[in-house]
Amino acid sequence: MSFPGGSELLIVLLIVLVFFGASRLPKLARSMGQAGKEFKSGLKEGYKEQPVEGPCPFCQVEVPADSKFCPGCGKSSDDIVAEKTRIAAEGTEGKKPA
Repeated sequence: MSFPGGSELLIVLLIVLVFFGASRLPKLARSMGQAGKEFKSGLKEGYKEQPVEGPCPFCQVEVPADSKFCPGCGKSSDDIVAEKTRIAAEGTEGKKPA
């Protein structure tokens, strides 16, 4: 299956024009552009790299901050951070809010 050519895109554009109308098309394009910008900024804001340093939750070996893997058990830094987050969430789960 290949990408649609010029004639197919023209037909799709005409169908969209008939479906939404000429007056609503610029508003639709503007809102889609704004949604795309917000999505991209949300992706950039949402990602915060967490430090890996400290003891490995799997084997208790000290892991350096810039390490990609645990020197003791070989788990990746993503696995270590996920396990530390899971443990922290379980620890706060049983406590009642003040």
